[in-house]
Amino acid sequence: MRLSTRQSVLLFIGIAILLVGAAFTGDVHAQGTATPPTPTLRPVSDNEVNQVARNLYCPVCQNVPLEVCETEACARWREQVRDLLAQGYTEAQVRQYFIERFGTKTVGTPSDPLSQFLTIALPFGLIALIGVVIVISLVRWRTRRPVEAPENLAGESSVTADDYRARLEEEIRKRG
Repeated sequence: MRLSTRQSVLLFIGIAILLVGAAFTGDVHAQGTATPPTPTLRPVSDNEVNQVARNLYCPVCQNVPLEVCETEACARWREQVRDLLAQGYTEAQVRQYFIERFGTKTVGTPSDPLSQFLTIALPFGLIALIGVVIVISLVRWRTRRPVEAPENLAGESSVTADDYRARLEEEIRKRG
């Protein structure tokens, strides 16, 4: 099917009008906004980032707080903390984000209430138990009866301190 010259010109003009119209119309909004409003980002200081990162642990390194870890991954995670804080996340929300993303080992403390209680109460309980054992041992040691001297093989009672002193003084007089 071949178009006549007149039809070709009309088609060309129609396409040109559509292109020019599309270029000058700008954004067309159905409800007044093209995209949902982006959250306003607030500036976040290094101190705020470190305060949150202090309570997070690097999932790669063992027992190293995110605040002081020098790996590149931790630097990215600190920036992620900064971004989340800038978006308005609270410290608890940032912690929950890291738990969901990397697991509970990133927060250093258990998130389960029973585990948190045991983590706090168990050391104090053990310290109290050790203290009670020490006190009981000291009381028993202080109140024990003195051991009486066994009788010597000849059936005589052992020498008392006064007898010993008297014999010692007697020998000193004889030599002296």
